[in-house]
Amino acid sequence: MRLRDIQQAYGDRVRIHWRGFPLIPDRQPGRRATQKTREGRLRVGSEEPRALFVPPEVDTVLPSSSVPALTAAKCAERQGDACFGRFHQQLFVAHFRDNLDISRHDVLSSVARESGLDMERFKNDYADGETYQAVLHDCAEGAAWFGVSALPTAIFNEKLSLVGAVPVERYQLMLDWILAGEPGGVIPLGAGGADPPAPGGADPPTPSAPGTAEPGRSVVGGDAAS
Repeated sequence: MRLRDIQQAYGDRVRIHWRGFPLIPDRQPGRRATQKTREGRLRVGSEEPRALFVPPEVDTVLPSSSVPALTAAKCAERQGDACFGRFHQQLFVAHFRDNLDISRHDVLSSVARESGLDMERFKNDYADGETYQAVLHDCAEGAAWFGVSALPTAIFNEKLSLVGAVPVERYQLMLDWILAGEPGGVIPLGAGGADPPAPGGADPPTPSAPGTAEPGRSVVGGDAAS
């Protein structure tokens, strides 16, 4: 929601690009929702009332891995920005509103179909291994180069990051400073005098997604399967 606000406000001066960072990189079968899961979903929903966060019932099956959904997102990305945007939105709806197991291939195929993707191409891209490798590359680069350890993380100009569900005003402060040519070389503080973003890596770990921005460009990545 907040990144959509940024895109609408800045138009073609900023490009948002999602990268994959799986919180569950291996398979963990048998994951099920607990009361803690419900409380966490309620907390996140209260922070962003416009988002459709529906707490799962206790014992609802949770995704066994983040990788299948992120691989599917890479497949959608190959079909263009519009296809990726629709798939990304539907994937979040499937996970956070409908509480579907988005680690299942049949669920991902259904999301792809509802998003209007070319299903033959989606199937072939998912099977060819390159999209899976792209997810692993995003994860390795996020951890080693940008110091990502939590989601969401937004990385600006390939060197500065904001971690967590920060207010949209902090994104605006950072983008305005970058687009103005980084005047004074002083990173703008967030609302309330918060610590500045960490150069060359992530802030101290908090609930977190990877991302990057240059003057006129922003790159952000995330994980829908946590």
